[in-house]
Amino acid sequence: MSKTDRDWERWGASSPYYGVLSIDKFRGEHMTTEAEAEFFESGERHVSSIFSRIEAQHAGPFLPMTTLDFGCGVGRLAIPLASRSERVIAMDISDSMLEETRKNCDKRNIVNVKYVKSDDELSVVVAPVDLVHSFIVLQHIAERRGTKIITRLAESVATGGYLAVQFYTMSNANPLVRTAVKLRYGFPPANWLRNAIKSRPIFEQPMQLHTYNLAKILRILRRVGFSQVEAHLDTEDGGRFESVFVLARKNSGGQASIINPHS
Repeated sequence: MSKTDRDWERWGASSPYYGVLSIDKFRGEHMTTEAEAEFFESGERHVSSIFSRIEAQHAGPFLPMTTLDFGCGVGRLAIPLASRSERVIAMDISDSMLEETRKNCDKRNIVNVKYVKSDDELSVVVAPVDLVHSFIVLQHIAERRGTKIITRLAESVATGGYLAVQFYTMSNANPLVRTAVKLRYGFPPANWLRNAIKSRPIFEQPMQLHTYNLAKILRILRRVGFSQVEAHLDTEDGGRFESVFVLARKNSGGQASIINPHS
């Protein structure tokens, strides 16, 4: 298990909701009934938006038999995906996160979700999958490892199915600042100092943030058989990073093209 995998198990055990959305009101000691409702409502809005985009491409209702949510966290997105899919595979590297997803599904009497421990090969996923989804997850995985995971996610999509994934593409921080931030990933005292400055628990683990090469990801999608790729650009982490949400449909034999979603 890598250091980042261990870090995410620690987040899952200590503050799973903050681990998903890093806003103080979602920390364990601050979490209220109203904050929890807001947390899950944000997931419903996200999934509703994705299905609207898919159905615009699909020219009709999209009713996936199997949906995979990679990096499911506490079920914020797996829950609304379950109401739109025959079955959902909720996958995460953290056992504690998976257990929290199970609890949240049980509270809502959701019975069509399977809880699966993640690995880089997605070895427990029986492909093909109609919808493969991952949101605010891949930026926490180093690029080399994450690119291999994206490739495997893309390979798991059924012909005619969809890949919906988000990742960071660039840091807007000064290179020296970015280098200093990265130092704390491998040098704990630097992280302890930053935690003290930010008034966080001194020994709280860092949330690593990594960027990906968009052109490289698009080449992978073309090679795997995606003929339509929709790229939605945005900024994250207070504007410190550029991000992209990729919605792609697999259609073997087609030619890849980039679609401007606003045209």
